[in-house]
Amino acid sequence: MRGRAAALERLLAPQGPPVRLLTGEAGVGKTRLAGEVARRASEAGTAVLWGSGHDAEGHTPYGAFAEALDGWLAEHTAAERAGVGAEYPELASFLPSLGRAGEARVRSPEEERDRLFRASTMLLADLATRCPVLVVLDDLHAADTGSFQLLSHLARRFRDRGTALRFLVTYREEEVPEGDARRAAVTALLRQRLAVREEVARLGERDCLAVARDAVAGDGVAGDGVAGDGVAGDAVAGDGVAGAPDGDWARRAWELSLGNPLFAVELARGLAEDPGGAGTGRAPEGVRELVAGRLARLDPDARRVVEALSVAGGEAALSELLDVAAHGLRPPLAGHSAAEALERAVAASIVEEREVVVAGRPEEGLAFRHPLVRLTCYERLSAARRRGLHAAFARAVAHRRPDAVDTLASHYTRADDPRAADYLRRAAERAAGLYANDTADRYYRDLVARLDVDAARARLAHAHVLRRMGDYERAVEVLRLALAEFERRGEHDDTVHTAALLAETLGKTSAPAAARRVLREHPVTPDTAPAPAASHHLARSLVLCVRGRYAAGAEATRQALAAARRVPGTAGEGLIARAYALRAANLGLAGRFDRAREAGDRALPPAEAYGDPTLLGSVLSTLRENARRAGRLHEALETGSRALALAEHSGDPTAAAFERANLAELRLLLGEPEPARALAEQSVTGAEPYDAWCFPYALTTLARVRAHLGETAEATALLDRAEKVAAAHGDRQAEHEGRTARAELALHARRPEEALRALDGHRADAPVLAAWAELLCGRPADGLRLARAELTRARRTGERLAEIEARLALATCLSRLTRTTEGARELARAESQARTLPYPAGTRRATWARQLLPPPDEKTTPPPPR
Repeated sequence: MRGRAAALERLLAPQGPPVRLLTGEAGVGKTRLAGEVARRASEAGTAVLWGSGHDAEGHTPYGAFAEALDGWLAEHTAAERAGVGAEYPELASFLPSLGRAGEARVRSPEEERDRLFRASTMLLADLATRCPVLVVLDDLHAADTGSFQLLSHLARRFRDRGTALRFLVTYREEEVPEGDARRAAVTALLRQRLAVREEVARLGERDCLAVARDAVAGDGVAGDGVAGDGVAGDAVAGDGVAGAPDGDWARRAWELSLGNPLFAVELARGLAEDPGGAGTGRAPEGVRELVAGRLARLDPDARRVVEALSVAGGEAALSELLDVAAHGLRPPLAGHSAAEALERAVAASIVEEREVVVAGRPEEGLAFRHPLVRLTCYERLSAARRRGLHAAFARAVAHRRPDAVDTLASHYTRADDPRAADYLRRAAERAAGLYANDTADRYYRDLVARLDVDAARARLAHAHVLRRMGDYERAVEVLRLALAEFERRGEHDDTVHTAALLAETLGKTSAPAAARRVLREHPVTPDTAPAPAASHHLARSLVLCVRGRYAAGAEATRQALAAARRVPGTAGEGLIARAYALRAANLGLAGRFDRAREAGDRALPPAEAYGDPTLLGSVLSTLRENARRAGRLHEALETGSRALALAEHSGDPTAAAFERANLAELRLLLGEPEPARALAEQSVTGAEPYDAWCFPYALTTLARVRAHLGETAEATALLDRAEKVAAAHGDRQAEHEGRTARAELALHARRPEEALRALDGHRADAPVLAAWAELLCGRPADGLRLARAELTRARRTGERLAEIEARLALATCLSRLTRTTEGARELARAESQARTLPYPAGTRRATWARQLLPPPDEKTTPPPPR
């Protein structure tokens, strides 16, 4: 097994990306290989944390990491765990070993996730200062999206720190559908060079035969089915091994298994127990067929206890399994009878004894040797047997660990027990509170399908989760159902609030007419409470903004503020921050920049008090843009860097990509093209796997950087992509950014007519570019008119960069019209303003414009500066 030996050495090497990704089909030995890496790393002094993805027992938020950290903490004393809990109280929300301690303050899901991600980073970093750390995440394809997001966050943080911490992940790509956020997360890790892939292939004939012989000879086989020390390539057994099959059988095992070690192991065991099976001449349809035959040969008691374990999931505490055997099986199986049945199941190599972590404590347990064995066993149970066994496990778990809401929700639901509703609600709320949105989505779907719940409120909570996931179409469907039920029940405040949320969501799906209709049909009345009233006016402002009615949108925020100030506590702070941020956006788009700046500044304190990273990031983006327009470029850079750090800590790759694109543009304005290139490339890399809303902005920014560096062909190709993506997204602002960038590129290439074609129908949105194009086309009077109007507007609103750019175009047009003295005066003023700010890009453009005074021959006109 020399290939696996080489892979083992590569996986043990400390150099390289922080994430090593073991991929391959089921049964080829990924878990076994990961286990060998973990064993050798541990012997060398590395702290090994092991967690797995599980499909069977509920959907625990950040489940793979919760298991890894809980397993590590379980090895420590109660006093040591208490110390960790005191230092990192944020982790108590998802680690049973730390109890339920922590602050009682209610936080937004975004803030809770932000704190959880930070605490996880700090805990692992602290551990890595004492010794190297290896985190193994087995079967990550079966984990929740939150586990992938946390892995991405940690990989980025620890690559930048250079900490002695690595992640080893086993993953079956075929188990994750196209378009799934988990697949996108893995793609992003690979593209950002945060991960390297190691493919685990099927075995060759010689190695496959060694596995089969080892299995029959009694050597231990674990994990994905690679036997003994075969990973290292030194366990190729000869024909003299006691109990080994003869050469004909060995060749038949190789032919049937096709190099899959799990198939080879099951064939070896199955045919050793039933030698007649070797002569069937028929290849098995899959490992399940092989396992089914071995299960059928178990005695009744051993088979019943194995069936009970299959209902628990891949593993279970011995105490809980014995509870179920004694009280959930008919007839019951207890005492020596149960112990002997378990021993026979272990002897048959169906299950194995293994220490498990339950409620943060290590306990004796049992586990299936492979998840496919468990799945085969579970699928062979009748519906009635499954329900009865799930009910028995629910009783056992409720007695021993009543806070295990994920496990109890799963068992009660599958047992069709009325108590499922309460546990589904609790599990959904817990997952939503931790920003584990895909997990919460699953729970809410199960919850609203039941007849014994308050479906309207459950749907409202579900809609919040769907909105955070960006699944606006489904959120609209869920909100319409909730709204109809609140209306039917005559609950006015809930109706107004739900209608507002529906209108906002419709606005995000490009349906402003439907959003207006919803708001008209469910208006605010004198009896409406402040919070739903504020939500209504905020939704109306957003819809008006989308329709381009910015003045009316700003006025709606005034009404929202009046209502929000009557809402007590942090909820009121959040509404006030949203109102000011939306007011700033409307005023800025209306050209009332001075008032927009004031509103943006007033949004920051309540946003910080509210603590929602998404809202705070939105406010910081507004402040960054205000500072940029005002010419305070270094302040804008500082604010944008803070927004980027916030996006990175929150684990939102699309927000981080957008902030990087904005920082790249600022670096370009400051005359720093190489840092701008690095940021722009990182922005594209971060946005592309998700086809995110910010992707066209990232492409356009990189195109601007490439144009500045003289890479015209590359810039054109990027703008072509950006145009297609923006059109597909229906994003008018992104389309505008692409148009202006294309016009800039045409001017750089001395093609003013092409620049005007790019701006056709939109010259008023880019008057300075249009002015330069008219000037270079030999129409300086038209350019003068456009530049003068833009200068007046920019001076009125306080947009210093726009003022300098307009003044430069104005000066050059005046010169071309032989008004040399006026042109020279305006140019000098523009140069002085650019130096004072400072604005290096404006200074370069002023130098170029000065070359045009007095007007040179048209053929010698230099191109505009990049």
